[in-house]
Amino acid sequence: MLILNLGRLALNYRAHKSYAELENNVKSYLGHLDQKHPIPLHRSVHILGISTTNSNDEVAPRKSTSEESLKFALDFAKDKFDAVCDLLKLRQLNFRHCEGYYSKNAKACIFPCSISEIDKEDQMIQIYEKLIIWSDVVIISTPIRWGNASSLYYQMVQRLNCVQNQSVTSHQYLIRDKAAAFIITGGQDNIQHVAGEMMSFWSQLGFIFGKFPFVGWSRGWYAEDMENNYEMMISEQGEAMKTDIKKMVNGAVEMSKLLRRNRYDENLSQNNLQS
Repeated sequence: MLILNLGRLALNYRAHKSYAELENNVKSYLGHLDQKHPIPLHRSVHILGISTTNSNDEVAPRKSTSEESLKFALDFAKDKFDAVCDLLKLRQLNFRHCEGYYSKNAKACIFPCSISEIDKEDQMIQIYEKLIIWSDVVIISTPIRWGNASSLYYQMVQRLNCVQNQSVTSHQYLIRDKAAAFIITGGQDNIQHVAGEMMSFWSQLGFIFGKFPFVGWSRGWYAEDMENNYEMMISEQGEAMKTDIKKMVNGAVEMSKLLRRNRYDENLSQNNLQS
């Protein structure tokens, strides 16, 4: 009787609406690309900004160097490229930590993530949708926390494992013709280490980098008055940093145009299948 009831439950199972929509939208998007109908280049470039600072705006309101720099980057992209920009603040999203299903069995880590399937309130769905379908360029900003990116950043990227491993378990490449760039700021050194980790992970997802793929700013190890970071950043190296951010955005946008125009990922995937 128990087995029969479980069978009935399986037959009647329906994923919740947001999960089912994401799954269907991604399948439709990838199918559209594979049918050799590229996204028209005449439409505006879509740039997704992801802020990973966990600064509590209500308890300790102050400007975040990483988030303010990201806002400047998005505003510049709107003005110069007429880009359509969206800013996601991870601290405002509710999403669970990775539960390590890949460690149990590679194919147990599915896409869309099983956590999003189980938990109707899990908002990683928004990130999956924006990263895979909507964006052409993704710019991630993070503060430096003890020589590394923020804890929220790692919470997000561990949940992106299900995107990366599809190329291994299912020979399916979810990230197509997209560029990424990074903004790294803080009162502590280690910018190149953080940038190296970020570039390694996002390249494994399938993102490509343009010239000047990251911008960094730091006050060094002995800066203990971090409440002054923002004022110091804009007063000491403000113009130089703005110039570097513009270079970074230019490089990422132009790379995304090259990728879309030449259908780099689609052609590469087809060549791999034929080899």
